[in-house]
Amino acid sequence: MTSFIVSAVALVLMAIFFIVPTLRKKNYAFSDEYDDLNIDIAKDRLQELKVQLESGEINEQVYQQMHDELESTLALDLSNEPEQEPAPIKEKNTISPVVIALIIPLMGAGIYYQLGDFEAATGTRVAATQIPAAEDRQQMTIEDAVVKLEQRLAEQPENPEGWFMLAKTYMTMNQYHKAVAAYEKVISQVGEEPDVLLRYADALAMTEGGNLTGVAKPVVDKIMTLMPDNPTVLWMAGTAESQLGNHAKALTYWYRLRPMLAEEAGSLAQLDVLIKGSESQLNSTEIAGLKQAAPVIETTTVEAAVTAEIVVTVELDPAFKDKVLATDTVFIFAKAMQGPPMPLAAVKQTVSSLPITVSLNDAMAMMPQMKLSSFEQVKISAVISKSGQPGTQAGDLFAEVSPVNVKSSEKIKLIINQVK
Repeated sequence: MTSFIVSAVALVLMAIFFIVPTLRKKNYAFSDEYDDLNIDIAKDRLQELKVQLESGEINEQVYQQMHDELESTLALDLSNEPEQEPAPIKEKNTISPVVIALIIPLMGAGIYYQLGDFEAATGTRVAATQIPAAEDRQQMTIEDAVVKLEQRLAEQPENPEGWFMLAKTYMTMNQYHKAVAAYEKVISQVGEEPDVLLRYADALAMTEGGNLTGVAKPVVDKIMTLMPDNPTVLWMAGTAESQLGNHAKALTYWYRLRPMLAEEAGSLAQLDVLIKGSESQLNSTEIAGLKQAAPVIETTTVEAAVTAEIVVTVELDPAFKDKVLATDTVFIFAKAMQGPPMPLAAVKQTVSSLPITVSLNDAMAMMPQMKLSSFEQVKISAVISKSGQPGTQAGDLFAEVSPVNVKSSEKIKLIINQVK
């Protein structure tokens, strides 16, 4: 500690030795013999302003303001009386420099005493700040995630996949009215997609305690016209008719549904309970007629599902490596050339994984009716998102190619070298 204080005092005295004599020297007024130099400097500065204006660094208003200030300053410089002898300015108070030279180091010592660490100056080891381990840090709850998603959608409302995700989350949280509002946002942006309508009807029903005969009924009827052989739709439509007391119509839906659940024992058992409940409200003749009219569905032959796959290799142009971090998020996705803006298939990676080859396929579809195989041509994109959120924002790096034939086996290569 003593050596530290002695060193500090020695440095202060050396500073006083050099500074005080300079402060005590007599000062002289500048002569106007430098008029030509002032004019040259003003010309150079004016030229710089013109270059900045032409390059867009400053606008016309700023240029004019700085131009006027430059002219005023030059006029003042040239208005001094010419050829005057440099007259010494009144000698300054000799005490002031000494006082200043003493006060500043004293103030510095006082501040260091309050905020500094004398133990660090003596070489005493200081304990490092402990950073909590990852498992000890506070984990984000689903409520926190919802708040964050809500904030992002408030800033970027044209984001149907975000609204769809938020709606599903609201349903798991039993916040059905909020789910309804979120699904309505999706519908307004992507249209009446059957799968969205199906989830929307479910949310509407839950706002009325699971009642499908109220505000959800018109939506259920519309979905039946769009997907008449969808198991979920048949189940929902039958339930709606049963709640209305139309047991015969409910059975027509459920009889059609039953063969589709042959390999789902749990669902089939639940359906049989519903069927027996409605059959108990009818006589045997009516039941026989409904069963005879029910369409026969072959379950022995299962048609192979139509699938699609696009193999994409993504690289980052070496010229842009200094503009990103290894932890930045990379989204690779396929979108329809026309229609809903939500991805048909997407993969999330980080810059550190580039270059990378991924497969975009039907299994990645956010909605059953929005698959790669549902479209002939798509556009393939890769985006490095600084925010970590889907969607290209200003400043993000990206690459895109279109149109891409979905049925083609051609492998796609994207080199990220464009700035949004």
